[in-house]
Amino acid sequence: MLDGNKERRGDTPKKPRSAAEIFAEAEADLQVAERSEAVKRSESLAGQLEKAEHRLEKLEMLTNITRSLNSTLNLNELLARIIDSVIKLADTDRGFLMLADRNGELEFRIARDRKENTLEENDFTVSRSIVNDVARRGEPLFIPNALENGRFKDQKSVLDLQLRTAVCVPLISDMDVIGVIYTDASRLTQELTTDDISIIAAFASQAAIAIENARLHGELILSRENLTRENIELKQELSEKYEFSGIIGKSKAMQEIFAMIMKIAPLQSTVLIQGENGTGKELIANAIHYQSPRKDKKMVAINCGAMPEQLFESELFGHRKGSFTGATSDKAGLMETASGGTIFLDEIGETPASLQVKLLRALQEGEIRRVGDNVIREVDVRVIAATNKELIDLVKAGRFREDLFYRLNVVPIHIPPLRERAEDIIPLVDHFLEKFAQKMEKERVRIVPEAMKLLLASPWPGNVRELENSIERALALCGESMVLTPEHFPQLESDIGIFQQLERKKSLKDKLRAMERKIVIETLEKTNYKVTKAAEILDVTRQHLHNKIKQYNIKMP
Repeated sequence: MLDGNKERRGDTPKKPRSAAEIFAEAEADLQVAERSEAVKRSESLAGQLEKAEHRLEKLEMLTNITRSLNSTLNLNELLARIIDSVIKLADTDRGFLMLADRNGELEFRIARDRKENTLEENDFTVSRSIVNDVARRGEPLFIPNALENGRFKDQKSVLDLQLRTAVCVPLISDMDVIGVIYTDASRLTQELTTDDISIIAAFASQAAIAIENARLHGELILSRENLTRENIELKQELSEKYEFSGIIGKSKAMQEIFAMIMKIAPLQSTVLIQGENGTGKELIANAIHYQSPRKDKKMVAINCGAMPEQLFESELFGHRKGSFTGATSDKAGLMETASGGTIFLDEIGETPASLQVKLLRALQEGEIRRVGDNVIREVDVRVIAATNKELIDLVKAGRFREDLFYRLNVVPIHIPPLRERAEDIIPLVDHFLEKFAQKMEKERVRIVPEAMKLLLASPWPGNVRELENSIERALALCGESMVLTPEHFPQLESDIGIFQQLERKKSLKDKLRAMERKIVIETLEKTNYKVTKAAEILDVTRQHLHNKIKQYNIKMP
């Protein structure tokens, strides 16, 4: 019955498995399991290796970026590098940077895209709440997928831009937030790992340091510029106070001359400058010309005592071809050449008597006539004359026309000798030191107090010109030395004794007498004790000099 049922169902009895078959099957299952575990371990190791390689790549990138940040102190260039760098580190598409102003308010500074193109602030519609929150908390914010973030997914800016990855990190220096970096992408980037976040945070720290260094550098540059500007302004102020068109002097006498120049420069009046040789008469003339409405025209100078009479007339008024031997062509004189400008007649007291009347006519009528010519020519010149003599004495002696003197002496200017304005010596010495040290390529040359006292005590018969030559000579003699001593002024060695005498004198009157005695003796020695010649140099009468010789008990040979 049972057997019949089996046949009816068609069932076939299973053959029992042998132990070998069971063992083989188990071994196969074990091998499959082992292979599966090995694959898992391999995949895990590959993942770990990939993460390590990614971290190493980011660290190398951070090292190169840090080096790049430290290579510039230009703030604008630095900010651009920071944005470009954070985009690379975060693998985003664009970013911007904001810096805090003096009030702590964030100020938009720069925005760039992945291709290092500059963007505008309007290109970013991201909610300022992200930036403000990071700045307030001083902590970074990493958003792997803004569209799925419950905090940001409903914000209009996120929806409009379809923002995916967003990174916002604070820039912190000395516990203060000095700015914020923001970067984002409208694509799903590689998920930021913990290592990525740490690297970006480290980058932000380096960026903050670089920004502070650049700011300090900028402040230093600005401070230096301010100091330079203040120095220039101070020098200009001192220049305006103590200098005038290259004339240096802080004495009351020179300040009065500067004021006179400013008054008379705009006028057309004739000026007569009187002063000893070397006092700077031509500099005064130049100052008057270049402060006048004629400054854009020529300033022509002629020395009235430096050429023969006929040649002087030709130089001053010009000549016609054939008017004298050597006159091979027509020539305009200096008064014509200076028409519209200024003519400077130096040493006017040496003008030949025969030419004084012609010069007077030129001044009065504004007309000249060339040598050998009958044509009257009009000239428009301003005349500035100079002399180292008292013209009124020459008038009294019959050597200078009185009418010409009064025509020239409309505005008289007297330049006192350097010995009468000793307070100008120090600024003059400083000026000449700088001038000649620069020419001789020397730096920081100074004068010891003993040498400066010697310079202050000298009577300077050659005035400013002699002082200038003395400083140049001293710099040439000092060689490699940067210090000038009395030995570098050998021409003034004889002054040391008189200086020591002056130091022992108590009253100003005694000091002046000692100085005057020295000047008289030196002048007599230079003229071989010819009283007339010495009196002329000292610009005193012969009798006056005899009185001084007697007063100071000066022995004559």
